[in-house]
Amino acid sequence: MKSIRLQADRMMVKKAVGLFCVLAYCAAAQEASQLVGRWRSVETSKGGIGAMYDFDADGTVHFSPGAIVPMQYRVVGDRLIFEPPDGIRYSLSWNGADRLRLTVNGAGSEDYARLGVQNDPQNPLLGEWTGTRDMDGQKVLVHWIFGADAKGLLMVRFLSKTGSYSVQNGRLVAKFGGQVGLDGAISLTNGILSISRSGGRVTNLSRY
Repeated sequence: MKSIRLQADRMMVKKAVGLFCVLAYCAAAQEASQLVGRWRSVETSKGGIGAMYDFDADGTVHFSPGAIVPMQYRVVGDRLIFEPPDGIRYSLSWNGADRLRLTVNGAGSEDYARLGVQNDPQNPLLGEWTGTRDMDGQKVLVHWIFGADAKGLLMVRFLSKTGSYSVQNGRLVAKFGGQVGLDGAISLTNGILSISRSGGRVTNLSRY
């Protein structure tokens, strides 16, 4: 009888441990699921430099430092005008619904392809566009987002790194090339992801 009881106790312990592991895994997965998607810096340097993070559901993270410039825009005929009025102006030309050329004040031009599907045929500029730009002899990825609320967002990725990330007990750890690149307690409030890092630093990210 004693032997049977010991076996039963061991079985109960194994089941309890197994249940604990499942619950812990589910909790970690739920925490990580809040991060899945595309994020960019809310605060940038005076020169508009920040960071972009893309968190995949499989634990992969893509990081890019670069320029992040929110702006107001309007379209007048074939002209794309950014506020303030003395801002940069582009000429728009189209090659079908999903190819766009921006010519800067009659100077150089850049070609872009639509990212995703066209949502409004009456306003073909709306949506996301990607292309490249030459900077210091290298091609960098340029990403435009034009919203229906006349708000635009320009992101220029100077480079890209791919790594892995995990979230446990409310703490995010992201590694790139075996080195920790992002580490801190996370909180999500009103769509802003805050990462409390060492030295009192807080990195605030917003979805894009």
